[in-house]
Amino acid sequence: MTSPVPHAPGPTPRPSLKAKTVSGVKWQMVNKIAQKVISVATFAVLARILEPSTFGLFAMAFILIDGFQVLKSFGLDTALIQRKDNIEEASHTAYFIVQIQGFVLFGICFLVAPVAGYFFHNSDVTSIVRALGIIFIFTSFSKIPMTLLTKAMKFDTLALIELVGAVVNSAVAIVIALFSPTVWALVWAYVAKQFVTAVLARRLSGYRVKWQFSKKIAWELLHYGKFMVGLGILCYVSDNMGNIVVGKILGTTMLGYFALAGNIGNFINTHFTFLFSGVMLPAYASLQHDIEEVKRVYLKTTKFVSLISMPFAVGLIFLAKELVLTLYGWKWISIVPLIQLFGVFQLIVPVLACSGALFLGCGHPKYNYYLSLVSLAVKIPALIFLTHQFGLIGAVASGFVTLAIGLPLNISLVRKIITFRWREFLPQFLLSIYCSGAMIAIILGIRWLSAPWNVLDNMLPRLIYVGMISALSLGAYLGSAWLFDRAAAVEVKQLLIRKKL
Repeated sequence: MTSPVPHAPGPTPRPSLKAKTVSGVKWQMVNKIAQKVISVATFAVLARILEPSTFGLFAMAFILIDGFQVLKSFGLDTALIQRKDNIEEASHTAYFIVQIQGFVLFGICFLVAPVAGYFFHNSDVTSIVRALGIIFIFTSFSKIPMTLLTKAMKFDTLALIELVGAVVNSAVAIVIALFSPTVWALVWAYVAKQFVTAVLARRLSGYRVKWQFSKKIAWELLHYGKFMVGLGILCYVSDNMGNIVVGKILGTTMLGYFALAGNIGNFINTHFTFLFSGVMLPAYASLQHDIEEVKRVYLKTTKFVSLISMPFAVGLIFLAKELVLTLYGWKWISIVPLIQLFGVFQLIVPVLACSGALFLGCGHPKYNYYLSLVSLAVKIPALIFLTHQFGLIGAVASGFVTLAIGLPLNISLVRKIITFRWREFLPQFLLSIYCSGAMIAIILGIRWLSAPWNVLDNMLPRLIYVGMISALSLGAYLGSAWLFDRAAAVEVKQLLIRKKL
C-alpha cells in the first residue's frame, strides 16, 4: 500500500489589510500611551526644577524650527505612501532629494536664527535655534526609512524607534537639568532624541540606498507633494500662531503657561486621535477604488475614535485642577481654565481627525490644503483680537471661532468622496455621549462626597483621590459602553487587546 505523499507546505499567508490595520492601531496606541506617560513623568520632574519662562524660551525657539520642519520632505513621504508602482526606485529618488534638503535647511536655519531673536527681543533664542538646526541633518537620514516602514504598516518597529527616542529625550533632559537648570537641558535632550531616532531608523528598517534617480518619478512625487508642502506651511502657521501671538503680546512667562496648557490639552489630538491618521492613510490608499468599503471604514473609524478619545476630553474638563496640582504643583494652577477650554475643544476633534487620512489616501490632498487655508484665514484675526482683549483665555478661545467655520466645510468635503446620510453619520457618536454622561455623574458624585475633607491640600490624599476618581469614572465609562453597545465594546477590545481577529 502506497503511503500518501505529504503535501508540500504552501506559502505563509500574508496578513490581511484589516489585520495590518488592527495591529497598527494596537502598536500606535501602546506607543502613544507610553510616550505620554514618559512625557508627563518627565515634565512633572522638570516643572519643579525649571521656571515657566524656561519653557517659554524653548517654545519661542521652536517656532522657527517648526517652520523649517514643514519643508524637510517636500511632502515626498506622503506621496511615497500613496504611490502604487516603482516603489523602490521612487524611494531612492526621494531619499536623495530629502538628503540634500536636510543640509540646506541646516545652513538656512543657522543664517536666519538672528531673525527669531530680534522678533522676540531675546538674544538667547538665536543660539538655541542654531543648536537645534542640526536635527535637520539627522532627520534627512531617517525620513525615507521611516516612511517605508509606515507604507509597509510595520508599526511595531516604528513604535520601538519612537519609544527609545522618547526615553533618551527624557533621560538627557532630567540629567542636564539637575546639573544646569537652564533651557539647554531641553535643547540637548531634543537633539539627542533626533540623533538616536535617525540611527535606529536606518538600522531597523533594513533600507539600503542605491544610486538611482529618476527625473520623471521625482516630478510625480513633487507634484503630489506640493499640496502637502502647502498644507504643511498652513498647518505650521496655524499650530504656531498661538505661540507667536502669546509670546509677542504677553511675554515669555505667559508663553510658558500657554505651551504647557496646550501640551496637556492637545494630547488627545497629538497622542491618540491623530495616530489613527497615520494608520489609516496606507489603509485608505489600498481601498481607494472601493468607495463603499471606504465609507464603511470611515464611519466605523469615526465611532471608534470618538469612543476612545471622549473620556480623555471629559477628564480634562472635570479633573483639570486635580491633575495640575498632582503633577506640577501650585506654581502652575493658573493653567487650569486653559486646560478645561482645550478639553471642550477636543470633544470635536474626532470628526476632524478622521477626515485627513481619508483625503490623502483617496488622492485628494488639496482638500486638506483648502481646509487649512480657510481655517487660518479665520484663526489669525480671531487669535490676535481675543488675546489682546482676554489674555491667555482669549488665545485658547479663538479655536472655537475656527472650529465653527471649519467643521461644516470638513464634513461637506468628506461627503464629496463618500456620500452618506446624516442618519448614518450622527449615530456614530451616541455611544460615546452616553458613556460620557455616566463618567461625569461619577466624577460629580465623588466630588460631592469628598467636599468636607479638603483632599487637595496635601500630597498623599491628593494622589489617592485622583487615582480613585480616575479609576471609578473610567470604570463607569467602560461599563456603560458594555451596557449600551456590547458589540462595539467587544470590537474595540479586539482592536486594542486581542492578538487574533
